[in-house]
Amino acid sequence: MIKRYLWKATFMIITVLLIMLFSGCNKNVDPIDVFHEYTDAWSKMDFYTMYDMMSDQNKTEISRGKLYARYVCIVLAVMLLFSGCMKSGGNGSVNTAPDGTPDKNISDDNDNPSDASGNLPGNPDNAQDGSDSKGAPQETGAIKAPDKQELINPEGMTLDTRILPPSGYTRVPSEAYEITGFIRSLPLKPDGSQILKYDGRPVLNQDNHAAVFDIDIGDRDLQQCADSVIRIYAEYYWSIEEYDKIAFHLTNGFYMNYTKWRDGYRIRVEGNDVEWVKTASYDNSYETFLKYLNNVFAYAGTLSLSAESTRITLDDLLPGDILLEGGSPGHCVLVADMAYNEEGKRCFLLAQGYMPAQDFHVLTNPLHPDDPWYYEEELNYPIRTPSWTFNEGSLRRWAEFELEQWPYKALPASTDANPDNKSEVTLLTVGDNLIHIEVVQSGLKEDGSYNYDHLYDEIKDDIMAADIAVVNQETILGGRDLTYSGYPAFNSPTEIGDALINAGFDVVLHATNHTLDKGLQGVLNTLDYWDKHPEITVLGINRSGEDRNRIAIIEKNGIRIAMLNYTYGLNGYKIPEDRPYLVNLLDKDLMEADLKKARSEADFVVVFPHWGTEYSYEPSKSQKELVEFFYELGVDLVIGTHPHVLQPVELITSESGHNMLVYYSLGNFLSYQKEAARMLGGMAHVTITKDDTGTYISSASITPIVTHYEHGPADYSFGVYKLSEYTPEMGERHGVSDIAVQGAFSYEETVRTAKKVLGSWYQ
Repeated sequence: MIKRYLWKATFMIITVLLIMLFSGCNKNVDPIDVFHEYTDAWSKMDFYTMYDMMSDQNKTEISRGKLYARYVCIVLAVMLLFSGCMKSGGNGSVNTAPDGTPDKNISDDNDNPSDASGNLPGNPDNAQDGSDSKGAPQETGAIKAPDKQELINPEGMTLDTRILPPSGYTRVPSEAYEITGFIRSLPLKPDGSQILKYDGRPVLNQDNHAAVFDIDIGDRDLQQCADSVIRIYAEYYWSIEEYDKIAFHLTNGFYMNYTKWRDGYRIRVEGNDVEWVKTASYDNSYETFLKYLNNVFAYAGTLSLSAESTRITLDDLLPGDILLEGGSPGHCVLVADMAYNEEGKRCFLLAQGYMPAQDFHVLTNPLHPDDPWYYEEELNYPIRTPSWTFNEGSLRRWAEFELEQWPYKALPASTDANPDNKSEVTLLTVGDNLIHIEVVQSGLKEDGSYNYDHLYDEIKDDIMAADIAVVNQETILGGRDLTYSGYPAFNSPTEIGDALINAGFDVVLHATNHTLDKGLQGVLNTLDYWDKHPEITVLGINRSGEDRNRIAIIEKNGIRIAMLNYTYGLNGYKIPEDRPYLVNLLDKDLMEADLKKARSEADFVVVFPHWGTEYSYEPSKSQKELVEFFYELGVDLVIGTHPHVLQPVELITSESGHNMLVYYSLGNFLSYQKEAARMLGGMAHVTITKDDTGTYISSASITPIVTHYEHGPADYSFGVYKLSEYTPEMGERHGVSDIAVQGAFSYEETVRTAKKVLGSWYQ
């Protein structure tokens, strides 16, 4: 106890001495306020804020970097002097007990989580802002703009009435139900209002904002930078009553959706583990909504938004998008508004919350402080705002927003646009094409021939529309020479291949656990069939070692895309010793060599692993380990198959800026399985873009699909439908209900499952 007080006393003494050392930092401010501001920054080791408090004269005598180094030395010296004064084990833990051990905590309506940092226990991510400045703005490249008096209407009480568009510019159109219209409708505090912290005290620097939103931030240090953006997203969906879209991932990946909270569930936090616990009754009040948000703020932050957002280019930038750098420190700024001129040139308003929690406010532009608009010529990396410098890859879009939602397609094209510098490829992928014997029988014609075009008729247009369409052919196409069979050892007609070609597929995956169901001959027959169709790229099986070592690269629209396919196993069957190359296995040594070669030969690398635990909606430990393996080797996209049910979609990222999107499982594309849950699958859509900045995923989504079949008097009626085009009436006729091992098929339950598994990715 004596040591604890000694630490605090030393801290206060050092702080007072430092204030005396840098006296005159701000003579127009009450010394007590300076003291509080300074100690607050010092307690958070926010040395950049402390530097900003210094007088101009003192800034000429010491640089920001030297000050930072000096204070770090002081901190280290004090920590060494009083080592052992502070017990380890807290580290942002939830509801830490007097003995330093974390209590189990169930969040409730009357108690916000005690950890305001945004950390989950043991998670190194601050999930909040960090320092006050990450590089001072450079007074270069400024755009000549109208005077502030011409752009600011003091009488305006909303964004669109307070801040006027520059001369020659027009705001993009919007409606109240769109996020742009929503942001414009938010009330502002009177012109000239200060930015206040959560405790009511003004922040020291009041020169970096053009307007302050009148949004209550509570009385706790919770709603910081990323939280302010989350608040806007959540309030928007609340306003249009799309409650199922109010959902965010916590820093540990836990999916925290409002509808679950509304239904009376609360989160229990133990260490870095989170689970739902039923503790209350249904309540959809605004008060309950705000309590949900406070819990999100406590455990989510910049890394959370990084994981559920995708990188975009400046050409794609729209209101609702963000500038984001995840980490500790990290920061997040919202694109609040947009205007354009006759030449198609655009400008934007930016808004932010900050650390400590403070009013959400519209930023000034440091290049021309009298004009708050950011012109597109100024938004080249690094992008500088008054309080942060954003580096390459910081322009991002939250996964919930798709470009199709935005009504700005009529904007005139920029005269400087050079389409030759940008190209795109659309990639569509579906899951397991599982050909049970009942599916085989559905294609038998009166003349004894087979045709399976009917299986894919309902989604043929989507397949055809993609530049590259990929299907996982779960079963071997051994043909009639080997006798058609279903589970457990499959052999399918080659006419299934004909139907896949007719539907528009370009790539067929054959590395599955059923590849050797008919031995070596089954694989050779399949290869013989595909040899007759050189327009189709076949992955996962090989006729020779040379074929095995060749990386399949598809070049489309000037983008070279490498594709690789592997399976975890072969249902106990052994690859012939004299043909070790026959089937691609998830062997790390072989895959590492493949992926390094692919990385050197292609612009973009996709891996299709056959992996995971059958019928599990959650990725297995081995899947997670392989994801890390793929990420370290520079893979851009992972699309998994095998579990026969949907699994989540996840964006993997790091401070390096490399992003890898993972579809853990697309479930079944088509099957005659006897469980209703296995009728639901997914169709992945990914847009791959190449421009001057590199090659990357510019948009991604997943469309839920349903395998439908009915039992007729003499045959079976099969087809694949998009869930959005499926109906409850069709669900009532679904044949799986006649043979179901576990319950009947329900359209409503299928929708609920899709929403539960896909979360914010659900469409």
